[in-house]
Formats: sequence, structure tokens, C-alpha cells
Amino acid sequence: MVAGTTHDNMVRRDKLFIAGAWQEAAGHLEVVNPANLRPVGVTAVATTADAHQAVSVAQEAFAFGVWRMEKPSYRAAVLREAADILERKSEALVSLVTDELGCTVRAARTAAVPNPIRHLRYYADLIESTHLEETRSHGGASSLVVREPVGVVAAITPWNAPLFGPTLKVAPALAAGCSVVLKPALEAPLSAYELADAFAEAGLPPGVLSIIPGDGAVGEHLVTHPGVDKVAFTGSTAVGRRIMALCGERIARVSLELGGKSAAVILDDADIETVAEQLLPMILLVNGQACIAQSRVLVPRSRKSAIVEALADAVAKVRVGNPYAEDTTVGPLVSERQLRRVEEYIGIGVIEGARVVVGGGRPSPDDVGPGYYFEPTLLSEVENNMRVAQEEIFGPVLGVIEYADTAEAVAIANDSVYGLSGSVWTGDPARGLEVARQLRTGMVSINGSPQAFGSPFGGFKQSGIGREMGPEGLQEYLETKSIALGDTLPTS
Repeated sequence: MVAGTTHDNMVRRDKLFIAGAWQEAAGHLEVVNPANLRPVGVTAVATTADAHQAVSVAQEAFAFGVWRMEKPSYRAAVLREAADILERKSEALVSLVTDELGCTVRAARTAAVPNPIRHLRYYADLIESTHLEETRSHGGASSLVVREPVGVVAAITPWNAPLFGPTLKVAPALAAGCSVVLKPALEAPLSAYELADAFAEAGLPPGVLSIIPGDGAVGEHLVTHPGVDKVAFTGSTAVGRRIMALCGERIARVSLELGGKSAAVILDDADIETVAEQLLPMILLVNGQACIAQSRVLVPRSRKSAIVEALADAVAKVRVGNPYAEDTTVGPLVSERQLRRVEEYIGIGVIEGARVVVGGGRPSPDDVGPGYYFEPTLLSEVENNMRVAQEEIFGPVLGVIEYADTAEAVAIANDSVYGLSGSVWTGDPARGLEVARQLRTGMVSINGSPQAFGSPFGGFKQSGIGREMGPEGLQEYLETKSIALGDTLPTS
């Protein structure tokens, strides 16, 4: 049973985690299962005063060095112990993530829960193997170059990865020696509390990690607080612009992982049936609510009809429904608001001239129940200047855009304010690599190949600034200092 679960399986997280203790909250919110609209639990809702307190205790912990001055091996041991604690309750976490987000239980079991645990262990290993000091000499001068924690981090995370999103920031920040104030989204905040339990049990000193679910006002308070040295944000590009502007006013460090409108470039030598089968999972991640979704499908004009037909057949076979059913591919969207957003975009696409080939609406409640379900949707006759091709829909929607030759395909793929992900599909991997090198995006897959664990993740253009995962993710939480040693001072 997940910590905080009541006798009726409701998860009651009605307190905030600040200074290593659970504190009363002025506000509370019911968290609803988007699959059946039943309550999953209750979350505390932080105020700006709570955010101010969390930053203050984080500053104090950092100033006293209760965490940052510990050896990397000690910090690594705490991260590993927290990972072990989460792993021991992984089945309960799978249920919790599935309930509050609506992702399929298969996705929760294979990715949404094990990946955060793996991430904690990765940064435990990395901080132990990373050289944080080195001596550089030139002529008679000698300097000690030191990489040290950036300070107090405000980590603001979205609802579509309720455990992994926070861990992407908390793991490298804690490994580096920072203090962290985490603000998870109110739509799906319950899984993030598990980090509080795990790190408290693992021995993290009080004040080093606080968890305060809250609204935009709480987030803005964190972003503008002079005690916050770095803001790490994942979310919409619109909010990212606001955060970057506010951080710019006080030259605060910032990393942003924002929206995407990624292109899947199908070359003329690709096997159509293979593409139709293997591309869909890259579009339907988190029920289509993933920033890296391959939502623009670029097809050669000469093979457009055959590809649309194959995609239509594959989309029509997608099983929509109960996230706990092992054969379900797509569960519900996270909220009524998100459902209406996707519906509105389909209407906009039709007005602009796109054609709905498959899907385009809500399935019958008789088939899926009362949740926030939307049919996987294939749009054809999409032009790249349409809003459905340029704006992030964040739903199970793919639009087919035709091109004349490879040069035009690359131009269309790059004709976007975003640059987060993408893919190239071909019978010739060398040709695929050649095209992939031309795409202005942070990640590219050839024929659906997965990225190696430890590869950096982040975007070009308005998809963000900075990188998460890998050694690059650790560097985001370190500052570099040079100390002139002279001839006689020791280096350590």
C-alpha cells in the first residue's frame, strides 16, 4: 500500500512536505481518476507563503552545508537507498500513476515507474565518477577549477509524468549537492509525494527537499524569489517564455524543457507496414500527451495514398479504454479541459482544410465508460502552415503532410518554432542518418530506435534551453569556480 493510502484506498496527502516534516496546508484538492471520474485521493495545495517558507529552509540547509558539503559517495548512497525504497513499493506506484494520470498500466509498469528508479541510481553512479575538481597550470600560474552545486533549485514539473518528471530534476540536483523545492502539477501530484517518503527514509537532511503542489501563483513566487538560484521547468512554451523573462530580470539560472511538434519523416524507401506499426507508439505516448510525440507525419507524395491507408488501418485498430486492461493502448486524457482542447483543435483543422480519416471525436461511453476519452485521430490533407501542424495539440492526433523530395521533407520538418524530437524512417540506415543530421531538433530516432539511457534530452528553438538526463543533466546543477593557487597552496 502506498504511504498515505487510507482504508478505502483513497490516497490522502493533505499536508505539505517542508523542512523534512509534514505541515498543515490551508487548501486541499480532490484528485480524480480520468478513466472513471472517481476520486483517487486528496492533495494539499500550497500558498505563496508556503513557497516562501520552503525556499527559506532550503537556503538555510544550503548555507549550513548539511548536504552540499557531504562527500559525493554519501550523497550517492542516499540516492540509491531512495531508489531501493521506491522499488520495493513499485507495484503500488504503478497503480497510483495509472490512477491519477490515466496512462495504461503497461506504460506505468514498463516506463513511468522503473525509469525514475533507474534515474536515481544513474545519478548516484555519475556523481561518484565525475571529477569535480582539476588543476590547470600555465607557465608559473596554477588554478584549481571547481564545479560546485548551483544552490537552491525550484523544480516545476507537469502532470504528464507525475513521478519521472520530478525525478528528472530532483535526482541530478540532489546528486550535485543542491537544495530543491519541488512544485508538481495539481492535476497529478500524488506520485511526487513518494519522493518525500523515500528520501526522508533514506536519510536526506531536513530542508534539502520540499514538495509543495500549487498553482501558477506559487510557481511564479518560486521563479521570482531571490533565494532561488536556479529554476528548472518542464511545461508549455508559453509559460516557459514567462519564466525565462522573470529569471532574466535577476539573472537567475534557468533550464526549460518545453513543447514540441515533432516530425516523423517517412522516406520513399521505407517499409510502409513496418512504419505504420512502429510509429504509432511514438505518437500515442501517455495517450498522446507527450511533448516528444511524433505528431507530424511527413510522407512522399508518390506514396501518400498507400501510407495514409496503412496508418488509417493501424489507427482504427488501436484499443481505447480501461487503462488497467493489458490490451489497452490508449487511455483517457488527463482532464475535461484537455479533452475540450483536443476537440477544438480537430474542429480548427477541419475548418483549415484537413480531412479526418479516422477518429475525430469522443468514443461512446457505452464502450469506454465516463472518462475523458478521445479517439486516436488521423488527419490527412494537412498543410504545414495550419494550426494543427504548428501548434501542440497534446492528444492522440497525427497529421499527414506530403512532400515532393527529401530536401522539401527536411524543410517542412524544420519549419516549426519547436525542435524537441523527430524520427526518420527508411530502408537505408545510412540515408536515415544523413537526413537526421539535417533536422533541427534535440533528439532523432532512425526507424523507431530507442535512445540509449544516459543520452541528453532537450530541445532546439522554442522547445527549450538546457538538457536533462546524462552527464549534461548533472552539469545543469553545477557552477564552475576558478581558484588561483600560487606556487605553494595545496589543491585539497
